[in-house]
Amino acid sequence: MKKVEQVNINGEIVQDYDNKLSREELFKTIKTFFPNIYKDNDDNICGEFEGNKYAIRVKNVTYLGNPHPKYKKRIQISNDLQSFYNKAIDRGQVPILLGVYTYKENLVFVDFNIIDFIDKKAHNSSAHIYTEDLAAATEDKYFHKEDNFGNNITAFTPAAVNAFLEEKMLISLQLPSDGEKHAANNNFDLLDWDYYGFTNQLEMLMKDFFSNEPPIWNGKDCYKKMITDNYRNKFQSEWAGFYLEYTFEKYIEKNNLRGIVDFYQAKKKDNIDLDLIFRQVNMYGDLKSHSSNLSTSIQGNDLETIKNIITNPDTENHIFYLVCDHFTVKDSEHNYEVTKYWNQAQGKKDLMSYHKKMKHHVELEKMYILDIHRGNMQYLTKYNQGINSNGKPRKPKIMIEERNLSKFVIAEQKYQLER
Repeated sequence: MKKVEQVNINGEIVQDYDNKLSREELFKTIKTFFPNIYKDNDDNICGEFEGNKYAIRVKNVTYLGNPHPKYKKRIQISNDLQSFYNKAIDRGQVPILLGVYTYKENLVFVDFNIIDFIDKKAHNSSAHIYTEDLAAATEDKYFHKEDNFGNNITAFTPAAVNAFLEEKMLISLQLPSDGEKHAANNNFDLLDWDYYGFTNQLEMLMKDFFSNEPPIWNGKDCYKKMITDNYRNKFQSEWAGFYLEYTFEKYIEKNNLRGIVDFYQAKKKDNIDLDLIFRQVNMYGDLKSHSSNLSTSIQGNDLETIKNIITNPDTENHIFYLVCDHFTVKDSEHNYEVTKYWNQAQGKKDLMSYHKKMKHHVELEKMYILDIHRGNMQYLTKYNQGINSNGKPRKPKIMIEERNLSKFVIAEQKYQLER
């Protein structure tokens, strides 16, 4: 056994030996933090949450093993996983493939979305997670990602168990099911507005904006510009998306384009969660900054908002996303230059706050215009955001996965950048 990366109770990554619980210790841990846990006649771990039954296949999260990097963890996938899944479904239970990570006082649960793994057993005997994911869950109580293979993984602490179960049991608002899909209405010539004229105009606007931007946005430089202009979101930690808003807003002002697209300022609590309004056609949209190398999916807005707008029976509504695709370089690769500047600019004593997630710079790659409407809404995916500080689940958002991107793209242009 050798020392590998571990995550302590403060979310710090240290070097130490793995910890592994016995079968009975795993059951005791689950019974302590999950509601209404018991073992059935077949020795399966079962439970019930708000009238919904579930079954858990539980495994230790441990180091992947030599010669793999020290940050790679995994659970072993049993040969009978598909049988476990089918039996749970037959009994009306939600099947859960759960990993348990322990290191000293720290405890993190990891849900490996079982649908993503039951058909992969033939060529993949384990499911993987990184220590930086466990650290993010330790700090934030809840962490979700889709890895490069399309596997959905959720890591959470004991404080977030109920929020996880509420989302897992599908209590939250859902997208239309297969039986509820809206009929496609792609015959835009029948609409009472010039769809093609408007979208062509929007495409030319976006290409002009995109072509005039420098190929690389440096985090420190972007913060300096926003701070100098006293921009309302000048100190946001995820600076790339807010710098996109900042520079696009300046572009609109400079070119007198408010009659075409403007920032939606009339927001109220529980109202429309979208940043752009297209006044010519009285429709909404949003700007999106997307890291192509960190995520294969584009995260959208509040699911309920999108659904209410698109499914309004009285109008033919579209929501237009203007997406800036970029390659992200982390600040950790540049001695945390941006992290230190950002904290110092705010007068913080801890100059390393947020250092694990801070971006150093982004390299522009591509511009997209996406159109969400009734005809393609069924291709959206629901994204659960985790929990608020009060332990209650945040409202789910939409996600556009890479495999479905072509269903939404109406314009795109690459940024020619040599690395």
